[in-house]
Amino acid sequence: MWLEIFLILILILVNGFFAASEIAVVTIRRIRIRQLVEEGKKNADILHKLRETPDKFLATIQIGVTLAGALASAIGGAAAVEVIKPALKTVPVAFISASGEAIAIGIVVVCITYLSLVFGELIPKSIALSNPETIGLFTAPVIDRISKMAGFFVRILTTSTNMLLNPFGKKKAVSPFVTEEEIKAMITIGEEEGTLEEEEKEMLHKVFEFGDKVVTEAMVPRTEIVSISEDSTVEDALKLVSEKGYSRYPVIKESIDNVIGILYVKDILIKMAEDKIKTGFPITDLVREAYFIPENKMATELLDEMQKNKFQIAIVMDEYGGTAGLITLEDIIEEIVGGLQDEFEAMEAEKEVEIIDERTFMVSATTGLDEVNELIGSELVSADFHTIGGFVFGLFRRLPKMGEQVKYHNLRFLILEMEDKKISKVKITKL
Repeated sequence: MWLEIFLILILILVNGFFAASEIAVVTIRRIRIRQLVEEGKKNADILHKLRETPDKFLATIQIGVTLAGALASAIGGAAAVEVIKPALKTVPVAFISASGEAIAIGIVVVCITYLSLVFGELIPKSIALSNPETIGLFTAPVIDRISKMAGFFVRILTTSTNMLLNPFGKKKAVSPFVTEEEIKAMITIGEEEGTLEEEEKEMLHKVFEFGDKVVTEAMVPRTEIVSISEDSTVEDALKLVSEKGYSRYPVIKESIDNVIGILYVKDILIKMAEDKIKTGFPITDLVREAYFIPENKMATELLDEMQKNKFQIAIVMDEYGGTAGLITLEDIIEEIVGGLQDEFEAMEAEKEVEIIDERTFMVSATTGLDEVNELIGSELVSADFHTIGGFVFGLFRRLPKMGEQVKYHNLRFLILEMEDKKISKVKITKL
């Protein structure tokens, strides 16, 4: 009897070994396994092989679990029943004494099932969940050896399973182990648990959003482009630089819809330093070729082209061949890391926003919606406009006049200044 009990306990532990191995191999991340292989950890290459052949691995585990369970039941059943049955017949209850064998079998089944669940499943799996790397590396060579020894049965199980799952004979594509949404969730959890700073979390989320952006979402719209005419001189260009502070300007012929190239300020400075040009020199000889892109181009594609072709500014064309806007490398990077400002832009930004009190703000119409949201604690969103001027224009649905106002949720927008047919300055009041 004691031998049978010992064998049953051994088989339950064997069951636990397979259960722990299954959880460990399935739980450990693929990227971590690759790191272990690169570090030269013992058994890491075997663990990697098991992780990359899940059908074969799971079939081996199932064979081991089933065999251990069947043997435990067979060994324990007959021996335990023979011990318990005589004892039940001595019970002074007619039903129990008459049904001693059936009750004995029931007691044995309950006991073996309990021990198998606790010591053969729950405890090993809990340990494996807490230490998947250690358990995985420890059990991998044994599972691999068993897989080879039971190769015939493993092939039968994997082949029949695949045939039943796929009536067309083609193996279904395995879904990604980690989806984009799961990675985003992990980033959020990392920030909540203190692993990531809030700024790091926001930047990582922006990386995912960046993959879905088209250039029109990051470009400078045509109405805000600062350009220079082709018949301008170096003196005109330097005056424009002192006023606007940019380092590159589209060169136009007659209108913004006819961009003939790009003027780089550094080209002017280099030529002047070499004493090759004077202030009255025409800029036409300094103009570089412009790079034109369609407005439906993805921002990721443009970034790749900028890296390969080594340019930092592109003209965005609309479907009619006109200029929709321009976009720079800095604009693209800002979509990931947020706004970048040099000293000149910082001074200009101070002019764009004026805080009257905690409920009243005056902002330039060119101020971005994200900046306004951060300033006043709102959640203004528009699929068509990226600046507060465009957003307010959309609320009116017509060209407003100076002094007109419009309400949106708990905000009131007052038109303070108009420049030609454009909104120039807006007063925002929290109601």
